[in-house]
Amino acid sequence: MGSNVFGNPITTKTLEQMPEYIGKKITRTDRAHVAMNMKNAEGKDVKAREFVEDLKEKWGNGVSTLCVIYNATGDTIRHVGSNDWYGHIGDSPYPSEIANGQWGAFLHVKTSGASSGSVAATVYRGLNEAGQVCDWMLSWYNPWSRLFDDNQAYTEIREGHHYEEDHWDYIYNILKNKGLSYTDNWNGCISSVSTGSSTSPIFEGVMKLVDA
Repeated sequence: MGSNVFGNPITTKTLEQMPEYIGKKITRTDRAHVAMNMKNAEGKDVKAREFVEDLKEKWGNGVSTLCVIYNATGDTIRHVGSNDWYGHIGDSPYPSEIANGQWGAFLHVKTSGASSGSVAATVYRGLNEAGQVCDWMLSWYNPWSRLFDDNQAYTEIREGHHYEEDHWDYIYNILKNKGLSYTDNWNGCISSVSTGSSTSPIFEGVMKLVDA
């Protein structure tokens, strides 16, 4: 795991040490449920936020999006794609893997010297309870001009490899009108995102299973 993931992975072995799971066949949903219950355990959420706030301080002034995303899908998820409409990823890359029960953190920034915002999407691949491959897409809209605009957040879940085709114009037109929070429920999976209204807001995403 990279330096921009936080928390101990929650695995089958983790649950086997818990009294309520002794002697029980542990499922992916069980692991996801425990991950949701331990979302803020041992200060891992605080560490993720402090990490991305430090990235922001080092980067300096200007439009940027401080992203923290949590995996409660029951298994490790893997980064499989991204799209920049405006701006680019900062000094720390998208986490290549985020284990169940971990936060990932990264900074997305405006293009230096340009009147542009931070508007982008990232895609992670995992499994639903039935073991089917699903892609979680999380996106944020943090515009440079605030005169007639505000931040937005949008997410959706689709079948594996869905975003290898070019759906980005379609997604952009949805994203720019979605508001500060959004939740998608698809094929046994849930993805929730939220953002603030400042020029450098915290964007938070949580990926989980329906019964977690």
